[in-house]
Amino acid sequence: MYISIQNKIIVLLIAFTLLPFVVLKIVAFPKVESDVEMLQIRHLDSVGHKQALLVSNWMRERMKDVLVISDNPYMVNSVNLTRKDKEYEETLRYLELVVVEYGYMGAFVCDDKGVVTIATIEESVGRDLSNKDYFKNALQGKTLATSVIPSEVPLMNELDEKEIGMPTMFVTTPLKNKDYEIIGVVVLRVHVATLSNMMHSLTFGQTGETYIVNEEGFMISESRFSDKLKEKGIVKKRCSLELKVTDPDTGELTHGVAQCISGNNGFDGKGYRDYTGITVLGAWHWLPEFKWGVITEIDLDEGYGLAHNLHFVVNAILFVIAFPVILAAYLMGRQVSNPILRLRALTDKLATGEDLSQRIDIKQKDEIGGLADAFNKMISSLEANKRELSASEKRYKRRIHSLMEGIYECEPGVDGVFTWINQSGAEILGYNTPEEVLGKKVETIYIDLEDRERLVKKLEKDGVWKGFISHCKKCNGDQFWMERTSNMVRDENGKPILIFGVFRDITERKKLEEELHASEKQHKALLNSISDGVYQCVPGIEGAYTYINQAGAEILGYSSPEEVLGTRVVDIYVNSQDRNELIETLEKEGVCKDYTAFCKKRNGERFIYEVSCSLVRDETGKPIMIEGIFRDMTDQ
Repeated sequence: MYISIQNKIIVLLIAFTLLPFVVLKIVAFPKVESDVEMLQIRHLDSVGHKQALLVSNWMRERMKDVLVISDNPYMVNSVNLTRKDKEYEETLRYLELVVVEYGYMGAFVCDDKGVVTIATIEESVGRDLSNKDYFKNALQGKTLATSVIPSEVPLMNELDEKEIGMPTMFVTTPLKNKDYEIIGVVVLRVHVATLSNMMHSLTFGQTGETYIVNEEGFMISESRFSDKLKEKGIVKKRCSLELKVTDPDTGELTHGVAQCISGNNGFDGKGYRDYTGITVLGAWHWLPEFKWGVITEIDLDEGYGLAHNLHFVVNAILFVIAFPVILAAYLMGRQVSNPILRLRALTDKLATGEDLSQRIDIKQKDEIGGLADAFNKMISSLEANKRELSASEKRYKRRIHSLMEGIYECEPGVDGVFTWINQSGAEILGYNTPEEVLGKKVETIYIDLEDRERLVKKLEKDGVWKGFISHCKKCNGDQFWMERTSNMVRDENGKPILIFGVFRDITERKKLEEELHASEKQHKALLNSISDGVYQCVPGIEGAYTYINQAGAEILGYSSPEEVLGTRVVDIYVNSQDRNELIETLEKEGVCKDYTAFCKKRNGERFIYEVSCSLVRDETGKPIMIEGIFRDMTDQ
């Protein structure tokens, strides 16, 4: 790439002036930016950690509440009370007080059969809960909280309407008598909306939010942006139990949720796509006790906004400093470089090599004046060099014509004509001189015109075809085999301008190849005619047949050699230790003669196997195959 001396001077002046500032931006700024980003992501992780602790503590308080109720002596008789009993109303008022005082949606008690005997929601009385997991676990003596599940009874929704399927959860504990026998279960229905309120209690930024997911990846608290999600049609009624936190493009769980429900705590400072398709920073904390994950996210642009603003400020400062520096460097560089530009202008006139009489007149007592004097001396010697170049070109052409291979150029396309060819190429085609070939259509040398068409299509597609062989004819009609390597030459716009190539007469080589092929067929026929098995296989204990003759295939119980190829050699041995012993002998001595072992045919029939084989190695001593001959010795 050409860069003028004027531009170089300007660039150097600018570079040395701005270098300290650029170094500051390249070295110091990325460290500061990285520290700011790390501070932001740690702040995000801290927020998520606090929210996770808040959820854990809140759930433990709920479990403590249900334990307090079960320890109340009045609750022991509640499993046997009916509405007619005086104590029923007192126990019911106690449960209603707990519900109102601590913000529960309801409370009830069931006996050890799972039947609800008393409940703050009247329609729950008499329900059979014996098939519910939370009842079964409590009956086993466990105090626990369920995950958020759809309600089976009507509950008040956000519109103060009763709705079945509302997100709800229960805290249960066993109810014991004085003898610590479990006689029932105390259940509190937790207000799930409290979880959402806790998640929304700590806000950060315009796009930051914290939400809870269950082990299946469904959101069980409401998103801070649930109204927008409803407008977009992502959710219909609410996020809890309806919104699975997945990437909208892939349908897979978002990176943060996938990591969290796998039992990991951590954060992602590079960014990933959230359930709306926006790239966010995220931190996650898994609560194994409840099988919940607390996810804290904020849009990447807002999360790293401070770092990006810092980047803009630094760039603005560099721009303010750079403008006057560039202006001063331009003026100085122009003053210094004008004589050099004059020298360049005259040099361009001499570049064609036609007019070598011009001289440069710069009378300066400095390096530029010395450059002008040196240039004038160069012009004086250029003519001599030009004469030598002409002579060299003639020698080059003589050498080209002396080569044994034909070298040619022709027009692109099937109908192209020869535009140049060397002496050897003309003689291969049956002509006396290259001039006789020029202008002839290249397609006239082909026996089959489709060969020419295939060559042109290949060159138009790939640009080169090496070793292309075709059946051709000389000018007198004699046929011969030609091997050529051709290249498509294109101009700077990619348009084909000529085909250049090298070719030779390979008729004798083709005859030798055909004779070799016939000899190889005869060799294979000879191997297949003998009664002993001849084989080659991969070295090693297992091995695999790579060649076997017809007799060998039949000894092993196969119909043809093709059925044997790829079969493991070790599989024909009744005792694989015999194969190990044979391989050890080959690796040690290189050859093994008349080795006998019990083997089995394809159908499982056993026979006595006698083999003589050798281990073949390459020039580095590495084993490459085992070859040998074997026979069935069962009847001998």
